[in-house]
Amino acid sequence: MTVPPPKPSSAMRLANVLLRKSGVKRALNDVTLTERERRRNRAAGPAAPPRSVRASCTIRWTTADGLPVAVVAPKLTTSATTPFLYLHGGAYINPIIAHHWRLIAALATENAWTITVPLYTLAPDGDATDALIRLTALHQALRQETGVAPALGGDSAGGGLALALAQRLRDQALPGPRHLALFSPWLDIGLENPDIPPVDRVDPTLAVPGLRHAGLLWANGRDLKDPAVSPLHGDLAGLCPITVFIGTHDIFLPDCRELAVKAKASGTDVALYEFPGAIHVFIAGTVLRESRIARRLLTERIPAGG
Repeated sequence: MTVPPPKPSSAMRLANVLLRKSGVKRALNDVTLTERERRRNRAAGPAAPPRSVRASCTIRWTTADGLPVAVVAPKLTTSATTPFLYLHGGAYINPIIAHHWRLIAALATENAWTITVPLYTLAPDGDATDALIRLTALHQALRQETGVAPALGGDSAGGGLALALAQRLRDQALPGPRHLALFSPWLDIGLENPDIPPVDRVDPTLAVPGLRHAGLLWANGRDLKDPAVSPLHGDLAGLCPITVFIGTHDIFLPDCRELAVKAKASGTDVALYEFPGAIHVFIAGTVLRESRIARRLLTERIPAGG
């Protein structure tokens, strides 16, 4: 069975150094800079799928309840593919980027998955209430169209949103996903876990002030412990199996550990994979050794077929 590596690869160590020099963390440490980056990124708009993605996958664009939706499928697969609903990260305020598309393409081609990628409305134009209503409808439509329960997942904010969506489906007695795949998920927008500060010192990208600002925009008046925005505080019983990937240089690590403890206590099948020295959403660095190992672990966790 595949297992996480015992220590970071040389490429991962280099990534830590380069990201610390990039200024990303400095921007998230200052709400004014976070907001400036949000406006710049929103003006640029969502990234188009890179050429490498278009070479390996077909991409069909459609709409669902007014949302742009990409359907990404591997070109070389002749048999039926398995549906997967993927929610991208970006702290709920930033659009999809090229790294997201590369990860989506890797997951699609390696597993014969057809991945549905909604470009949900970002804060402050959208919020958790709007997103969960639209994504509930999209999940149900995808299940009806394919005849099987899709897998559901996402990275960072998208991972938190995926868990919140699974909880909503259960609470409304609707058919849920067959598996939850969470990549460095943001599970509590309040970021009040007392174990976060020590990790913050080694995390080269994330910082609490800017993330809390983004989380407040997404909550749009909801209590920060409302499971719709902080699913760590929601009921974890009665959910499908959950697989979580997180690096030890990621301030979301303490909340991921808490999720694993709570899920196990509730009787939910959960696997938490911690990668030493790995950065936030390391799995999106598809050329990294750690990403390749994580993707193999995910394939082992999600059975093939419907």
